[in-house]
Amino acid sequence: MNPKKKKLLIGIGAAAVVVVGAYVGLCAWVGGSQTIMKGVHVGGVSVGGMTQEQAKSTLEQSMTQAKSVTLPVEYGTWSGSISGSALSLEADDCVRQAWEAGRSNFLLQGGAYLGSLMGMKQDVDLVLDWSESGKEELNALLDEADQLAGGGITEAAYVVEGDALKITKGVTGVAIDWEQSEQQVKQALTDEISQQLRGEAVQAETVTLTAHEESPREPDFEAMYEELHTEPVDATVDPETYQATDHVVGVDFDVEQAKAAYQSAAEGETVSIPLTLTQPNETKESLQAKLFRDLLGSGTTTVSGSSNRKHNVKLSAQACNGVVLMPGEIFSYNNTTGSRSADKGYLPAPVYSGGASVDETGGGICQTSSTLYLACLRSNLEITERYAHRYVPAYITAGMDATVSWGGPDYKFTNNTDYPIKIVATYSGGYLTVKILGTNVDGTSVKMTNEHLSTTPYETVYEDDPTLAPGTEKVKTTPYTGYKYRTYRNVYDANGKLISSTYEATSDYKVRNKVISRGPALPEQPETPVTGPTETPVETPIQPPEETTPSTTTPETSTLDPSQEQTQTPAQETPAEP
Repeated sequence: MNPKKKKLLIGIGAAAVVVVGAYVGLCAWVGGSQTIMKGVHVGGVSVGGMTQEQAKSTLEQSMTQAKSVTLPVEYGTWSGSISGSALSLEADDCVRQAWEAGRSNFLLQGGAYLGSLMGMKQDVDLVLDWSESGKEELNALLDEADQLAGGGITEAAYVVEGDALKITKGVTGVAIDWEQSEQQVKQALTDEISQQLRGEAVQAETVTLTAHEESPREPDFEAMYEELHTEPVDATVDPETYQATDHVVGVDFDVEQAKAAYQSAAEGETVSIPLTLTQPNETKESLQAKLFRDLLGSGTTTVSGSSNRKHNVKLSAQACNGVVLMPGEIFSYNNTTGSRSADKGYLPAPVYSGGASVDETGGGICQTSSTLYLACLRSNLEITERYAHRYVPAYITAGMDATVSWGGPDYKFTNNTDYPIKIVATYSGGYLTVKILGTNVDGTSVKMTNEHLSTTPYETVYEDDPTLAPGTEKVKTTPYTGYKYRTYRNVYDANGKLISSTYEATSDYKVRNKVISRGPALPEQPETPVTGPTETPVETPIQPPEETTPSTTTPETSTLDPSQEQTQTPAQETPAEP
């Protein structure tokens, strides 16, 4: 090769290398530059040579004026409009795309840069989207158009009327295509805003909303069944108000029958499907009529003793009066009356303590618990806890009493019926009456009888008392004869026929001896000569009063009238009434 030619080729190659290197360097510089290439416009706004932050600020300022545009919209006979403020500028997306303009390829971005220096322009679309308030404005617009000018579809509807399910078939209609209409309005608004930004005359072309024919949806028969199907539910008693709650009537229908009738109906036609209605066993009206309608049982006792004792009986009766027990609930006498203290109004009256009768606050309240116990027995309720008195009480049939003490023995019973019961306790005219009101579903009644098992007579015991006058005596302790009784619960049907006779309880009443205090013996008198006929005095020993021995009743062979209970109570020698 000619040496001159060879040197020329080498020079050209070297120059090419320099040029290529310089171009590659330019490409690298363009890729690292933070400014947008010259000649770049976003929606008609020039942002060339700006940083992204500068371009963002420029676009936002321009949008303030551009949002004043208004786009007319129509659909059928309806027309409306929406403003450019419904769209918001996605500034970050716009400036990012502006910076990327001409930088899509490393080896080409140098050329694009050189072209921008020579006056080449690049347009980037304006990125707008609905603002939150703008989307609400659009939805209201479309909904108004649909309501006023559209021949919208009529969806299927159903209603329950009496014992029939009536379903009206839907009707096909023309409705606005919301998704497509939204895109139409958005694009038209974007175009108008871009024209405004470019300084062009805005041509506000009316947008006609897109509509399409739409068929009604077929009813979801399974969901319809889930909503309407109901099992019958009996009325119950509200534990707060003790009133009957609403009952629920059972509802059922044939789903397949409903589907077939709907499919065969014409649009807009109403078909009727029969409902199966099942009444519950207990309606609100029937249950309300049963509540507290019957007197299940009652007890009445005569209240004697001091005025304090009568006051305490009345006060404890008031504490029990009106108490309602739901089925299964347990009544506690101690919990109901609370402590029998002076601050609650109770007064001192005789009670049993350590085998003796002493005055104590609340004395006499055992008569209320005993009368309540008798009423519960006659009501055929379940006795949960009961204790007999230490000594047989005079105010109630032996074996029918229930002693109580705060912090000690309690009287409890359970409402074992299917309905609520109410205690009605009243004191009037020297009589205490306790009634149990409830619901007697089968007309049964209860008679209580007692069986006398044994008697333990008391003894008379003398104690010397030097404080008494010589030759005098004073009864220190009133005696009680001891008895043992077994009680039975006898249940009769509505016709008075004995159904059952069951053992209820055994009451073992203790004996208390009669204690007589006597003063010192009289001093011996000197003998006096007899001057006339001598009278021999008759000495009358002190005898305890005659006891009435209770009779023995065998419940299994009892021939008592169901309305008359055995009320055999042993007579006592004026005992105290704890």
